[in-house]
Amino acid sequence: MTTLATPISARALRQTVKKDQEVDAKLKLFQLAGSLIYDKGWSPAIAQQLLSALCVQMGAAHGLIALQNNATLNVLANLGQTYPVGARIPVMGLLAKLLKSPCEFTISHDLMPLWSYPAMTPFTPSIIPIAYARQPLGILAFSGNVAALSNDDQHTIQSLAGILGLALMRANKPNTSPEDLHLLASLTPREREVFALMPFGHSNAELGKLLDIAPGTVKIHVERVLNKLGLKDRTQAAVKAVELGFKS
Repeated sequence: MTTLATPISARALRQTVKKDQEVDAKLKLFQLAGSLIYDKGWSPAIAQQLLSALCVQMGAAHGLIALQNNATLNVLANLGQTYPVGARIPVMGLLAKLLKSPCEFTISHDLMPLWSYPAMTPFTPSIIPIAYARQPLGILAFSGNVAALSNDDQHTIQSLAGILGLALMRANKPNTSPEDLHLLASLTPREREVFALMPFGHSNAELGKLLDIAPGTVKIHVERVLNKLGLKDRTQAAVKAVELGFKS
């Protein structure tokens, strides 16, 4: 005897289609973020594109990305009625709490003075810290007519904030030229370890203790590092290591 499948109601079908469309939109947002950063790296133009895409996804008419610079936030990208690009926002009150190190992923919905639309406008603001390894780097904020964020929306925002944090950290590191990458590739793993520790000014004996090898072996590794990188002495090697991002 053949069992007939239970028919799906029109309402259930619409809900399924809507859910599939929401998932597809989130995937497209991450695809956009990944492809832009992969192809072009980090820039204010990329920040603006990602902010606009997020606001469309969240149904927000207003938004901004601002980067922390000591006691202020500098607006990098904006949309709608908010601070213009280049404006500085003091890190005080709730913002200071939100950006306290170590940073927690907390979405604040308080109506802070980030927006220039009338206070009675029925918009719900969301302010999220951008961070890397729990170190605050700035904020991602948007405001629209969505009453509450779903769990999926919160996960999407958290993931995008993490992507932005990683991109910002990478952008703030010294650029490594193809020539430097080629030189680094010529070092063995142990030589890289010795090279990375050279900015600290350790002696061969101290390096030997840190790496659990003999001081004489350290000396050989140092000589090979200098030779492969075309450097004259340990001082030049220490400076070069700092330039390439090997530092405290």
